[in-house]
Amino acid sequence: MDEQLDSRLRFLREAHTETMPHTQRALFDHLLGTRQLLVDLGARPALCDAGLLHSIYSTEHYEQQAFPLTRRNEVQHLIGDEAESLVWLFCMMRRETLLEHPGHDQNRSVEHRLTGEQIPLSPAQYRDLITLTLANSLEAYQTCSWYWRRVLSSTLQGYRSLAIPEVQNAIERFRIRWWEIWK
Repeated sequence: MDEQLDSRLRFLREAHTETMPHTQRALFDHLLGTRQLLVDLGARPALCDAGLLHSIYSTEHYEQQAFPLTRRNEVQHLIGDEAESLVWLFCMMRRETLLEHPGHDQNRSVEHRLTGEQIPLSPAQYRDLITLTLANSLEAYQTCSWYWRRVLSSTLQGYRSLAIPEVQNAIERFRIRWWEIWK
């Protein structure tokens, strides 16, 4: 294991993510699994780093906070400004506003889930957030109830074309196993 990853995992352990529940297991396992999925799919390092910490500030769907927003500078120091910015965006956005009007890259924004403000996104941030959202869903799929598997299956297919090619291929392989949603 490389030294940077080791320090990031130590950080997550110190934030008690190993004891925080998430889809029938620990948040730590989900975060590590999301990062590994992004690594396996060839995502660039900043996106993989964002995957490792993607919900530590809490999200609209995962309300437990592993790390307070008041300490963002520590996360920036740990994974860099670009990756931390993606983590912050992932945690603060209302997810449905990311997925509105797919395919329109210009003038993209998401709604801040706490304030209602619009947060403008660059085309790269938009693609990264789509990819991170899809990787997050793919990673959690196997531990979800059949109801949420159905929801995820539909969502994944609807936004597949917006992700990086490697994630598109993973979703296509996922689609072939649609029958698993009933398990």
